[in-house]
Amino acid sequence: MARDAPVPLDTQVELFKAMADPVRLDLLKRIASVPEMACTDLVEESHVAKSTVSYHMKALRTAGLIEVRKEGRNFHYTYRPDAMKMLASTLGEIGR
Repeated sequence: MARDAPVPLDTQVELFKAMADPVRLDLLKRIASVPEMACTDLVEESHVAKSTVSYHMKALRTAGLIEVRKEGRNFHYTYRPDAMKMLASTLGEIGR
């Protein structure tokens, strides 16, 4: 997406919905704090069941907030700061 192109409303809504859940927000913060995080580490650190982590990772991935890399049977998550920049842009527009 071009830097100055407006973010589609449905994309903005998906991003805000993904961020609105406390478990997802916590998981996203943990992922954003490191270059890449393995699912097993995320489950261990967050003290959330693996099935719950998987459910929330799907929502974060669908919203474009994370990328997933599969290595064998393991999944690794990476934060996508460009999605957060879209959120910041939307909030900036509202704040004007």
